[in-house]
Amino acid sequence: MNKHIIESFNIKEETDKIQPIGSGHINDTYAITLKGHVSPSYILQRINHNIFPNIEKLSDNIYRATNHLEENGNGQYQVMKLVNAIDGKLYHQSADGYYWRLFTHIPNSFSFDLAPSNNFAAEAGKAFGWFVRTLSDLNEPPLYEVIPGFHSLGLRITQLQLALEENIADRAKGCKQELDFYLSRCSEMLEFDDLIGTPEIPLRVTHNDTKINNVLFSSSGKAISIIDLDTVMPGVVHYDFGDAIRTIAANALEDETRLELVGINTELYKAFTEGFLGEMNSLLTSKERYYLPKSPRMMAYIMGIRFLADYLRGDNYYKVKHSDHNIQRARNQMVLIMDMEKKVKVMNF
Repeated sequence: MNKHIIESFNIKEETDKIQPIGSGHINDTYAITLKGHVSPSYILQRINHNIFPNIEKLSDNIYRATNHLEENGNGQYQVMKLVNAIDGKLYHQSADGYYWRLFTHIPNSFSFDLAPSNNFAAEAGKAFGWFVRTLSDLNEPPLYEVIPGFHSLGLRITQLQLALEENIADRAKGCKQELDFYLSRCSEMLEFDDLIGTPEIPLRVTHNDTKINNVLFSSSGKAISIIDLDTVMPGVVHYDFGDAIRTIAANALEDETRLELVGINTELYKAFTEGFLGEMNSLLTSKERYYLPKSPRMMAYIMGIRFLADYLRGDNYYKVKHSDHNIQRARNQMVLIMDMEKKVKVMNF
């Protein structure tokens, strides 16, 4: 990587090391260590502007959210802050047309792709609950919707049906079982969509990508920061709770191909729920509470049909390591949904 990119930001120290980190599907992320330092001081990201075309609005969302969290979060958690570019913007566009941004690094922090224990799940629940609660009084205007319909069931189902009709990659014949599974559950999943934006299921500021690797922990296992705010925007609390359970309480990663390992861990589910509700319970409407236990299945369904649609289109959205990667992810989410369907009574509260 060219150090000129880092020199385009408002930092004075000289860079020593640039190392790729993270397992995200969308952006490319690097840890920046300065001369004379042992650990990283900054996090540099190349923003995927095919996914996030309005870089200015995206950056403004992150700026407003992080400022509000820092000013109103009572110091409970640390906040990664954007570093201005030399021209004063919150991002830098390099000569090759790519967009870059620089964050302050949270020192002595660790992340995990799966919850190591119930305590980590509970800590993540508290952190994400704090995040939504603290941003619940963010001043007008509303945050920009960086990806319109990001978690819209109706939109994602329509996209799957269109991908099936077009069958650009000529893959439909090979995934009939997966298509039948997802399309047979459309009606059940869509009943929730009609309530979004009503007083019963109000729009809130939500994170919208609540995997456990977006929580940073201390060496003692305490959550200390929420990161990856690209998708912070208007949403419903079920997006955050549901996607957190889908990933944090899962027995296996969404890339796991040994499907016998895939399922929901009810102890991790209970631990996360206790932490999350401890922060959010007083703000929730009765209808929000009613749909919360259903939301992990809904989010697994959304992710499953997104993986399946991307597979049918020829893998033009998610990073893939091989041609079957997305269909394997879709199968993984199928098994996760079926396991949650078996455990509905245990998951209700």
